[in-house]
Amino acid sequence: MKPLIDNSLYKLIHKNMPIVCVDVVLKTTEEKFIMVKRKKEPAKGEWWLPGGRVFKNESLVSAAKRKVFEETSLTIESLDKIVDGYELFFDKDPFNHNNGTHTVSTCFLADVRNQSAIRLDKYHSKFKVFSHYNEDWHPYLKNCFKNAGFISISVGPFL
Repeated sequence: MKPLIDNSLYKLIHKNMPIVCVDVVLKTTEEKFIMVKRKKEPAKGEWWLPGGRVFKNESLVSAAKRKVFEETSLTIESLDKIVDGYELFFDKDPFNHNNGTHTVSTCFLADVRNQSAIRLDKYHSKFKVFSHYNEDWHPYLKNCFKNAGFISISVGPFL
């Protein structure tokens, strides 16, 4: 599915409106999860979930499947909604309009069986398989992983 609006209009919308997004926890057969490292704002240089904006007249499920395929080349069949309507506010934006990024996101859980077939798009530099989430990650990510059944590890000093 191609965007239904041109990039200049999307930039104007992005500057002035929240963006509806989906993200997907990709669970491996080894009970781990896959994250991608972002090349663009918001969250440039950070590990994040595959996902992105929902197009007009596109269901959340269809958008989640599309984004996973676009970003990783993986095809997923089933999705479970695990976090609904989470608001994210970032100081940075992908267009340098200096008005930040505001998204309303839904997070899904999907099983991945062919992780060796991952081919990343131009917006991500690498992927990594994790077994636990870190307590210093973004609260949204922690919420998604907790609801997906993963546990955290502490990154601070141990007592």
